[in-house]
Amino acid sequence: MLKVKICGITNYDDALNATNLGADYLGFQIIKDSPKKVSDKMLKEVNEKLPPFVLAVGIFVDQDSKAITKVVKKTGIKVVQLNGSETPEFCKALAVSLGIKVFKYMKFTSVADVIKLQPYTGNVDYFVLDISTKDEQGNDILALDALSALEQVSVPYFITGNISSENVGEVMEKSKPFGVEADTSIERLQRRKDFNKMADFIKNAHSLR
Repeated sequence: MLKVKICGITNYDDALNATNLGADYLGFQIIKDSPKKVSDKMLKEVNEKLPPFVLAVGIFVDQDSKAITKVVKKTGIKVVQLNGSETPEFCKALAVSLGIKVFKYMKFTSVADVIKLQPYTGNVDYFVLDISTKDEQGNDILALDALSALEQVSVPYFITGNISSENVGEVMEKSKPFGVEADTSIERLQRRKDFNKMADFIKNAHSLR
């Protein structure tokens, strides 16, 4: 079954709703100055209440290994997502030293972007590929044509970037991801998810494989 990751979780109610609706991964931002940043205390409390088949993902941007290690040990999370310019070597060292899974976020809007992924093969467990881009008029679109290049990628990947219940089917027609991620497309407010949108997204995504 296609895995579903709900990102930008900021509170226990949304985490509980996402879990009950069938989400497989919940993303929590540990990013300085992010409007969706959560505290270590909150992440620890939520993580301890999650069933074993739902994994909390701590999301970091260009933070050193010491800072990431502190959060992992304090909260007990088993998955870290790196959204910055972290090197393949940094990703691998972090995974080995902490015994965790490492996700690496990358922008992926053209076929040529597949080259950027190659150095991370064998050094990360999953890619999180953001296919959101803009057309010539500045409208938000998905770079669906770029997905054909992912046939060359041996690392399992999630697709993200304005993915919703309405367009997740198009993503699946163009690629064979391990999972899909939603965040802003299922929001009611910046720090609150819309229950119905989240329910529709998870239901539609799980029905596609």
